[in-house]
Amino acid sequence: MDDSADDTPGPLAFRPAEAAVELPRPDGTTEAAVRRTLGQRRPLRAPHGSPMVDRLDLLASALTPELTALVVLWLGGTRRGSRDTRIAYADDLLLWADWARHDLGREPFSLDLHRGEVTIWLTRQQDAGAAVSSISRRLSTLSSLYSYAASWGLPVVSPISVDDHRPRIERGRRATSARVLEPGQIMAMLAAARDVRDALVVGLLFTDALRVSGICAANDEDRRDEGRRTWLKVTVKGGTTKLVPLDTTVAELLDLYIVTRPAWTGPGPAPLIVDASGKRLDRHDVTRMLRRLARAAGIPRPEKVTPHSMRASAATDQKRRGLAAEDIQELTMHADVRTVMIYLDNDGRNERVAAITDDLGRVMTAVPQHLRRPD
Repeated sequence: MDDSADDTPGPLAFRPAEAAVELPRPDGTTEAAVRRTLGQRRPLRAPHGSPMVDRLDLLASALTPELTALVVLWLGGTRRGSRDTRIAYADDLLLWADWARHDLGREPFSLDLHRGEVTIWLTRQQDAGAAVSSISRRLSTLSSLYSYAASWGLPVVSPISVDDHRPRIERGRRATSARVLEPGQIMAMLAAARDVRDALVVGLLFTDALRVSGICAANDEDRRDEGRRTWLKVTVKGGTTKLVPLDTTVAELLDLYIVTRPAWTGPGPAPLIVDASGKRLDRHDVTRMLRRLARAAGIPRPEKVTPHSMRASAATDQKRRGLAAEDIQELTMHADVRTVMIYLDNDGRNERVAAITDDLGRVMTAVPQHLRRPD
């Protein structure tokens, strides 16, 4: 966005035929805060290794100026306080703009989609094998932005229909949940690591059940050495921070990695983990890394392995080893223990239900023998 823009109110009209609606433009403080929160990423369709760009600049190049101003206000609102949520909304919006440009020949992107076009998008997503959860999230992103625009009195109508577009998502562990790996498969991925960084990332994600955003956002200054234990300060959902203990081997790998990693030349504090060119690692880098390791380890369907797989695998492993749900909640840093059950709902469900049925079946001993074995 143009940093020289003044803070005076300006018109924001998505349909020229309609009367313009006055909408305050975001002030410099709000825009700067959103820019910091969104951080950087590679442009869509850019080859691996391309320079990172501020997400806000990518949005400004993909959206109309009026919609860009609205998006800054939308992402700066308190209802979207989580950094991860804001980044996810921004990335989803970039995907919508990219689709409209390549499939509809329409750019820059504005809130002028109609119901039939969203149906086309949905069909393409399903044909491409997109996860139901991903489809639902991207629809929710667009729906939320339309609702926000309407709350300003803008003449927009959401093209998203509950009947036509909203996929049904079953709660609990299902096929669309994170892929769970066995500990032996995690070990095979570690054995396949070709450098210290690969092993360090897998170790951090699995042994601390971390979100990928936590390790990507971590800086050198977030490391703490206290006695014989090394700790890492990570940012969790809601923007709060917590200290997590590092496994001894993970801490040793971190020591070695810091000595051998590419030098940081960018502004601000040095990232804890960087890519091969010395830029901050992002979740796409981590996903590619994990799938490469999964292929090298001979794990079936490596394309289904994600950073969240490490987290789900850690929670599932500890559940199988008898850890209470409350302790798994502490490990995964979820605010609500019910969220933890998403990891655990279907793990060994048939065996658990069978055991419960057998235990309840003790009352059946009261059935008369002649009824159980009639002559």
